[in-house]
Amino acid sequence: MSIYEAIKATIKEAMKARDQKTLDFARVVKAELDRKGDGKPLPDAEAVKVLKALREIALEQGNQFEVEFLDRFLPKEMSEEEIEAWIRENIDFSQFKTPLAAIGAVTKALGPRAPGEKVRRVIERLTR
Repeated sequence: MSIYEAIKATIKEAMKARDQKTLDFARVVKAELDRKGDGKPLPDAEAVKVLKALREIALEQGNQFEVEFLDRFLPKEMSEEEIEAWIRENIDFSQFKTPLAAIGAVTKALGPRAPGEKVRRVIERLTR
């Protein structure tokens, strides 16, 4: 189930449970996803960006409920050790002009579970 579909399902569950707080925030999240997708469901990679931005705002405002809500839908990020193991297994740095050019290939393959900054740190450490 995509993130978008999971949010829609959460709205239905909150309506059935008469959980107004969850319902209200889930509708806000869905509206933001709809806005970014011009009314079409966003692919998960794009939805993750929206949820991370909303999470940052919730953190700044100290809204723990919203942070926990958004965390339910965000994929768990890989640790640097997991990223390093994947890179060692799957990336041949000789294929790239510079080692840092591999960042794009790694982030594309691993998606939102491996943010670019983390991948950069791992590659820099591996190629010193």
